Amino acid sequence: MNEYTLRAFLRDRLPYILFYAAFGLSSAAVVQLDLTLQGASLQFANVAYLVLLGFAGLVAFLLVDYRRQAPFYQRLARVGRDATPEEMSILETPRTLEQRVYADAWATLFARLQTEFAGERVRTQQRLHFLSQWAHHMKTPVAVIDLELQKARRDGLADPEAFIASIAEEIDRIQRSLQALLNAIRLDQFAADLKLEPVHLPSLARQVVNDYRRAFIAHRVFPRLEPAGPDVPEERLTVHSDAKWLRLVLEQIIGNAVKYAARPEGDGHVTIRFALEEGDTVLEVEDDGIGIPPEDLGRVCEPFFTGAAGRAYPGSTGLGLYLAREICRRLGHRLTIDSQPGRGTCVRIRFARDPSIYAPLRDALTRPRRTAVAPS
Repeated sequence: MNEYTLRAFLRDRLPYILFYAAFGLSSAAVVQLDLTLQGASLQFANVAYLVLLGFAGLVAFLLVDYRRQAPFYQRLARVGRDATPEEMSILETPRTLEQRVYADAWATLFARLQTEFAGERVRTQQRLHFLSQWAHHMKTPVAVIDLELQKARRDGLADPEAFIASIAEEIDRIQRSLQALLNAIRLDQFAADLKLEPVHLPSLARQVVNDYRRAFIAHRVFPRLEPAGPDVPEERLTVHSDAKWLRLVLEQIIGNAVKYAARPEGDGHVTIRFALEEGDTVLEVEDDGIGIPPEDLGRVCEPFFTGAAGRAYPGSTGLGLYLAREICRRLGHRLTIDSQPGRGTCVRIRFARDPSIYAPLRDALTRPRRTAVAPS
């Protein structure tokens, strides 16, 4: 980094010095020409005195200017040499307008960088925690597969079908966890993968139910997609959202509903319905499964939290509702969960009619005005 020395200062001011010298010489030449036309001439002593006086003034000005500029720019030249970020943020007190402008820009830039660094530090810690929890969660299926392989090597395959089924189940758990991890990583690039468009909710829900038809059959759970009632106009069933992200939300919710509505005896049911509440469209996914205990209800959307369901269903990853809540939050939708143990769970997604900040203004402008009627 360049040092801000007197020599560097003079080199930087060289154009001004040359201009000053040229101006002085030009002025002397003009005066001499004028005197020559009048039959007179400047004496050498007078010219030398003027040059010396001008040079002394120039030197004095440069020294004063250097004393004003040097502390500020010398401090800048030392920035980055074994200095902490806090020390780098402190500059010399500005003494000129240029220095004040520079100091203000430096403070603004540093404050913005500090905010970005703090946010990135928090995100990095969250990623590390997320990855460590995910790695810990992966230990169980890997340990089960390793145990099954050790038993097969020691005792042989007494029941090949049971062995294959056990390995396939654990691989399925790993695949689900890997997919959940990939979806969580995609959240970091949410805006880059966002495309708002009209989404017809019944069609999207029907597609997800069809994709899960094997799971419905395997768990003996029956889906029901209720048609919208007369109080829900057809145009209100189309909302503005991102179809791909919203599909992922429904997959997580319906997948959980199928898993927890299954029971050893009898059949389970999952119902999808639509409603209007205060002008907002609401999509509900309700199951008649095991439900969520009250003490777990406030934490079910935390990453890797499985609660009582995790003990009853070892395949639970604790990522489904976390992803669903985060995606809804970023899309501007509201996700709520109501549940009673033993009676089932209802997950509701509320779509604001207009999620923009101009919605209240638009409603106020389009609201019919009341006309005052004069008494007769």
